[in-house]
Amino acid sequence: MNCMKEYAALMIDLKKSKSYSTESRNKLQQKILETIQKLNTLFSTTITKEVEFSAEDEIQGLFSSPMAAYLYLRFFQLLTFPLELHAGIGLGSWDIVIENSSSTAQDGPVYHHARKAIEESKKNLEYFSLFYSERNEDRVINSLINAYEVLLKKQSKYQAELHLMTEFLYPISIENVLSENAMIEFLKDSEQSNWKSEIIDGREVEELFYIKLGKRRGLATQLSELLESSRQSIEKSLKVGNIYEMRNLVFAILEILKNMKGEKE
Repeated sequence: MNCMKEYAALMIDLKKSKSYSTESRNKLQQKILETIQKLNTLFSTTITKEVEFSAEDEIQGLFSSPMAAYLYLRFFQLLTFPLELHAGIGLGSWDIVIENSSSTAQDGPVYHHARKAIEESKKNLEYFSLFYSERNEDRVINSLINAYEVLLKKQSKYQAELHLMTEFLYPISIENVLSENAMIEFLKDSEQSNWKSEIIDGREVEELFYIKLGKRRGLATQLSELLESSRQSIEKSLKVGNIYEMRNLVFAILEILKNMKGEKE
């Protein structure tokens, strides 16, 4: 029985990019470049081929696990909110390996699956990001990803900022995709440089038959002190923005992806 290690390819494309003026498009590409450079450092231990621009406004990269690829996409969405994006994640083997070359020079089912996913998302009005692995679990994962993204798109700018700040304080990870040292480096030279991050790992054991990891006790108080706002106001915004529920969805997605990663016969 032959097994082949599987990787995850991520492709992201900016919606309606050609509608921007040349100046606006250049500024946007510069912002995206700065974002992926920071995220490449944050996810350096799980990136196999760095995320970079591949063609026009599309970026792509290769990861050692589907969990890392999804968490990278999610962080990218939070950092570039409210940009409208298409994205595809493919899980599969990496057959054509070109050493010392970028992700765009590589090939194999992992890239074909990611391409199929992002192209399908471009044709679909309901799904903004899609995952494809030729497994039955794809349908469930894509429904969960879509539920998260629909809620994200409904957030106000302030709610999205609270969402991102929550991620700075309590980053979601699994199987050491992120580390506290990496978060410290990520937040360095930013307004949040003195914030202490506590990684919330999806492997934490919950003595329940449902997920509650997304909610952290005392979060509203922490944010109110950092933002010099009332705790009640922060708590209300967290609830109206469905931030706890969205984080629970992420843990559910990671749990399914974790059981899919590795090798395929």
